[in-house]
Amino acid sequence: MNYMTHTIEPWMPVGATKPKDDIAKIARRQGWKTIEIERATQETVADNLTPHLTPSDLVVHQFPSYLPLEFEENFRNAVQQTGAKFIILIHDFEPLRLSERQNSEREYNLLKRSDGLVVHTAEMAEALAIPIPTFVLGLFDYLTDAKIPDRKLTQDLIFAGTLTKAIWLKNFTLPIKVFGNLPRKWSSDELAPTLKLQDVLPQDTAPAELPNGIGLVWDTDSSENTHYYAYQQLNSPHKLSLYLAAELPVILPSFSPFAPFITSHKLGTTLDTLTQLPLTFDYDPALGKKVGQALRSGGNTITLLQKIEMFYL
Repeated sequence: MNYMTHTIEPWMPVGATKPKDDIAKIARRQGWKTIEIERATQETVADNLTPHLTPSDLVVHQFPSYLPLEFEENFRNAVQQTGAKFIILIHDFEPLRLSERQNSEREYNLLKRSDGLVVHTAEMAEALAIPIPTFVLGLFDYLTDAKIPDRKLTQDLIFAGTLTKAIWLKNFTLPIKVFGNLPRKWSSDELAPTLKLQDVLPQDTAPAELPNGIGLVWDTDSSENTHYYAYQQLNSPHKLSLYLAAELPVILPSFSPFAPFITSHKLGTTLDTLTQLPLTFDYDPALGKKVGQALRSGGNTITLLQKIEMFYL
């Protein structure tokens, strides 16, 4: 039997759990079972999650659960002690995003002692350099049953996501609609008058509710200890999947792993710095619709799960 973990954390902000929720839902549709991890009540010992496992099983663990690292280690050990395979599916790996991470060595060892690894991109696999079977997800899927409106191409800029990684918004002079919560340390008085802060959209219908425009993908560091800017060379931004699922053109960093895909398929363009905005580019709405439909139906995750099954079973 194949199992996918799903961390239950109902207090999280709107949209924060969408990537994990979608992967768990797609896995269930493919006949996988779910191991639910109740973050509010789960202790660091993990034997309660594994008594049903057998040596013929495999467990894909959506990491991090944001429980203590001791739990992650105990869970891996508990799974492997049953003889089942333990594969880590990385959503984010903090040692790549943060400086002076006290537990970095333990986190790397957690990966090394697993039976397999799922990463965002080949670039992330190379940066981690973990010598175990490694699978690449690519773009995160974005499940929704909401009907996407017929899009009209406009030059309006849109940004959706965590504003703490978007300090640049404070000094951005072009008109932009921002869908996100204002960080506690930010004051609305600091924001440029061209920034129009919008309510956070419901995660399951956001692709249909985003207005016409161009989705912007750009992170900057919030302190000297963060590497959000550099992390864009490795990761698969969920906001990119949101924009593409919404059938909107996108602008992303020229050093993103997805830059060649976006430009070659005429789904948007890239830039080196925000000072290059505004930009003009060709967009193929027919291909945008095709890519959006694939992401909304879970195609990338289904392919990933099939590859894992073929490799281990």
